[in-house]
Amino acid sequence: MTYQKKEINTIKRGAKRASYDKELIHGILDAANLCFVSFLFEGKAFVQPISYGRKDETLYMHGSLQNRMTTAILEADEVCINVTLLDGMILTRSAFHHSVNYRSVVIFGKAHELKTNEEKLIGLETIINHFVPERWNHCRKPNDNELKATRVIAIDITTASAKIKHTPPGDNVEDLDLDFWAGTFPIKTICEMPFADEKINASTPIPEHVLNYYKKYKNGF
Repeated sequence: MTYQKKEINTIKRGAKRASYDKELIHGILDAANLCFVSFLFEGKAFVQPISYGRKDETLYMHGSLQNRMTTAILEADEVCINVTLLDGMILTRSAFHHSVNYRSVVIFGKAHELKTNEEKLIGLETIINHFVPERWNHCRKPNDNELKATRVIAIDITTASAKIKHTPPGDNVEDLDLDFWAGTFPIKTICEMPFADEKINASTPIPEHVLNYYKKYKNGF
């Protein structure tokens, strides 16, 4: 399954690195922990990082009722979101060809606010379980006052594209004999062993779902 190529999501520069495959795009979304949301507020352009969760073709985000980002994208009715995972820094003999290896997704979607507590809980559960799978079942659920103070929005993905680059240094042929070091720094985001809050009961063990997450990502996302 692929996202339909439209004018807005078709990658033109570096098109050979483009993908519209849904499974690949969803995989990048699920591996990342933050997305970057672009929006206009009072005529000025902003980009804001925020945590999120994905369920099928919908992303969920939350913020306070006064949050300008959620206000702006709800007023616009649509939004553009980016997620990027940095995989390496490429050092070349020439300054011109320095580059990075990455996995990146750009999403275009329609935003709407979840109004009922039942809808909000579905969105918040998705967000919390994006932090660590099964986490929702191992923490206190939001109470009525917390739900009332929280705006939860759903963004239905209308189309998307991915761009992936995993290449070695790409110097010009005439530069290959230059006496400058060239190579790649692999970059990884990893999970280190979790440590407990200092106020926790000393007899409370690290739960299995937390340890499973650590084991899965201790060598990188």
